[in-house]
Amino acid sequence: MNIDLEEFHAAFFEEVSEHLTGLEDGLLQLESRPEDEELIHGIFRAAHSIKGTGGALGFTEVAGFTHHVETVLDHMRQRQLSTTSERIELLLKATDALSCLIDSAKDGSSAPDNLDELIDSLRRQIDPDAQPGAASSCQPEEAIDGLILFDDEPVASPQTVRATASGGEPQRSKGGNNAESIRVSVAKVEELINLVGELVIANSMVQQAYASEEADAQSLQEAIAAMDLTTQQLQEQVMAVRLMPIANVFRRFPRIVRDLAGTLGKSVALEMSGEETELDKQVIEEVSDPLTHLIRNAVDHGLESSAQRIAVGKPAEGRIDLRAFHEGGNVVIEIADDGAGINAQRVRQKAIERGLIPADAVLTDEESYKLIMLPGFSTAEKITDVSGRGVGMDVVKRNVEALNGSISISSTAGKGSCFRIRLPLTMAILDGLAMRLGTDVYVLPLLSVVESLRPEPKHIVSVAERGELLMVRGEALPLIYTHRLFNVNGHVTDPCDGLVVIVEHQGRKYGIVVDELIGQLQVVMKSLEANYERVEGVSGATILGDGRIAMIVDIAGLIRLAL
Repeated sequence: MNIDLEEFHAAFFEEVSEHLTGLEDGLLQLESRPEDEELIHGIFRAAHSIKGTGGALGFTEVAGFTHHVETVLDHMRQRQLSTTSERIELLLKATDALSCLIDSAKDGSSAPDNLDELIDSLRRQIDPDAQPGAASSCQPEEAIDGLILFDDEPVASPQTVRATASGGEPQRSKGGNNAESIRVSVAKVEELINLVGELVIANSMVQQAYASEEADAQSLQEAIAAMDLTTQQLQEQVMAVRLMPIANVFRRFPRIVRDLAGTLGKSVALEMSGEETELDKQVIEEVSDPLTHLIRNAVDHGLESSAQRIAVGKPAEGRIDLRAFHEGGNVVIEIADDGAGINAQRVRQKAIERGLIPADAVLTDEESYKLIMLPGFSTAEKITDVSGRGVGMDVVKRNVEALNGSISISSTAGKGSCFRIRLPLTMAILDGLAMRLGTDVYVLPLLSVVESLRPEPKHIVSVAERGELLMVRGEALPLIYTHRLFNVNGHVTDPCDGLVVIVEHQGRKYGIVVDELIGQLQVVMKSLEANYERVEGVSGATILGDGRIAMIVDIAGLIRLAL
């Protein structure tokens, strides 16, 4: 029998991601629950699975190193070694090295430099007199009847590995054909099959109603309505296939908080909720970095030291709440801390010192909070390896807005701050507002739209060399003539003859002049860059119900073109 090892290797790399996550999560929990026997058994099983399957597939370096980790865990579960913070720290470093080893096996990258040092440290946990560099290898020695003997325990041969591989976070394959994969539950697949069957039946009903001589308009309309309902359900279920629990991102933060709190000498507890909340796979991949920065920011800037907290009557241990939940068809992620809060006056002063706002600027507290999102802004007194270079928060805002999302900040002095990220469920379908420019239709992301109005001549103010401004309730908004930027003919030249759609971007509002608003609709986004080329001011395209193509406006790009 010919065995395609590449298939089994791909299955192993997907499976091992889950085991590594279980290993790290378990070690972090073990630090606070050292007497939990079931927890230590679960950690041991994760290491044993990595060693066994890795050895069976010929990844001997992965198996050999994991053997030393497994040996320490075995002594811990048999209570021959105590669970100490130092030992947990060593095992966490070993887990990091193991992750690098697996990446090395996957794509040929360099193995970690401290591997031998870690092996010696692991061996000294068992034998304090162990000599450096005397680590024994762990190699499969004999194969019998489809089983590979490994430390006297049978491990499934490659023929059975694929059948048992399950779970884990989808990984990008860095070798071979660079294919991506995603795990889908059987229930979702069965629902898709059922809906396809319903669609076939509905299609037959429409054809029969259309072809029948006795058919009337009502029967045809009913058949089309049934087909429309089934199509909508099928669309929703197909989109659900791409949805993944946000736990795939959340699970990395306990380790980040633990390590950073240790570096800063702070005591921090991270509480997470809503890990089962689902988001599109692409959104989850893109939101990971912004969330990581906000978590690090909460530990570094948000929370005070234990001494400072005690001095103001707070518990010595700071708290960070990471929450995810559905709200109004979107997913909201909140990162809240019980620290000192944001000092609006200090933020404003720093912004003036850095030349980001004029000295006579009058800002509310909410407007001052938004200043921390400006490029180059930082309140850190000195530059460290954690913060202080004035980069990060502006990138967070830019990345969130690139996902058609938004971010807001609230804070209470002495009680803490909360960063609130609102994201669409998926990037493939967009809630938009269709507008007409001449004979063309464009779609604005609904999340950016504040309101629309028909201005009066007295509301339009001309500014020399700066175009025109729209005065709305005492606020001056730059007017953007979209038809000029997109070179559209047959347009309304006077805003008072058309409409102005007010949109918000990075805390500022702009007025977009349009001929007519068609209405709100949900569109399927298609990449313009993949099918044509990149166009400034346009993020994609969609096909309308009448077959026409409509461009989806990129608000950030449109503003760059106009200003």
